Amino acid sequence: MILPFVRELVADLEHSEAFERARRHLAGGMGRRRVSGLTAAARALYLPCFVRAAQPLSGADVPVLVLVSDNKAAETLHAAVLAACELTGALDPEEVLRLPAHDVLPFENLSPHGEIQEQRAATLWKLATRSAGRAHAEPATRLVIAPVEAACMRLFPREYYAALALRLRTGEEHLPEMLVEHLQQVGYTRVDVVEMTGQVSIRGGILDVYGPEMERPVRIEFLGDEIESMRRFDPETQRSSSAVDEVLLLPLTETPATEALLGAINARLTRTSPAGSETAAGVADGETSAETPSPSSHTGQATIFPGWEFYAAVAGARSSLLELLGPRTRVLVEEPAMVQNQGERWWNKVEQRHDRSGVGSLVRPPDLYLSPWELQDAIRGYSGFELDQLGAVDVLDGDRS
Repeated sequence: MILPFVRELVADLEHSEAFERARRHLAGGMGRRRVSGLTAAARALYLPCFVRAAQPLSGADVPVLVLVSDNKAAETLHAAVLAACELTGALDPEEVLRLPAHDVLPFENLSPHGEIQEQRAATLWKLATRSAGRAHAEPATRLVIAPVEAACMRLFPREYYAALALRLRTGEEHLPEMLVEHLQQVGYTRVDVVEMTGQVSIRGGILDVYGPEMERPVRIEFLGDEIESMRRFDPETQRSSSAVDEVLLLPLTETPATEALLGAINARLTRTSPAGSETAAGVADGETSAETPSPSSHTGQATIFPGWEFYAAVAGARSSLLELLGPRTRVLVEEPAMVQNQGERWWNKVEQRHDRSGVGSLVRPPDLYLSPWELQDAIRGYSGFELDQLGAVDVLDGDRS
């Protein structure tokens, strides 16, 4: 329940002359401008209003992307915006997404943390499916918060991420073993008894699975290849409870361990240089490098090694977060000077790791990311704001160009 005085306070926020100028700018999609004077708390209150202002009268959804400096800034802003949504009702919290950056850098022989992989995979699936329309009565994507590093990452087309999740309904026909194979490819672990998120088991015609964002795991019973029933169950007692007609199994990773993807990565890293004097690691034959990716396990003929997820882009990732959201997206940059400085420092670290890795020209940083300068050039083609706290309160400055 939203108290009346809160509604009045929010209404006052949208009745100032400066906000009206901002609203017209966002609704019209007219280049980029600079908004000054918003503190952190005021910014969280105004962002849902900016999102609402960006929506055209035609009813088509126009997403808003907010770029911040790093994961910490993204988490802080995300929490503040969710609180503002709950307080004011200006925006449905389900319409606000956060796409985190990886917690480690490529060329370090380290894989990203599982929780970050899980959140990135779920967010990318939602972006890919919701941006195409409100299928299955799911909320639209209206606000996305992302660090500059996440916005620079090269991504696959929308169809790639839309295929990561599984939506199952009673009465549909599926091969249980193929469902398990897909779930294992997107990060699930096959076990004997499902007790935790990210686990799947199959025994006879019964498939138990516990997906992300599910309150309880689901027990799926097959009659041949047809889903006869689906019921939630208690992971502690293993007793079934309420029946469900539909379940959504979100992915745990954005880089499924398929033979095609792993084969493309290994082919890129194991090809011989034109001179014939370097191997896959980019070092002379007979030498070793402490940073060289070292094989640890195999899927078919392809090799999995620590940090292989970063090299997925060489399998054909040519898109970006901006392209995934679409050309109508409004882009807001929080504290542009901080975003620029953080982007340059991050890019320097990536280049240093690459130089020490010995990978050489087989895989270069531009193969995995847009540079911060390329991202800046791309942003100039999108309408939006630079949000800078310094300056006079409630002043909307002229076009920076």
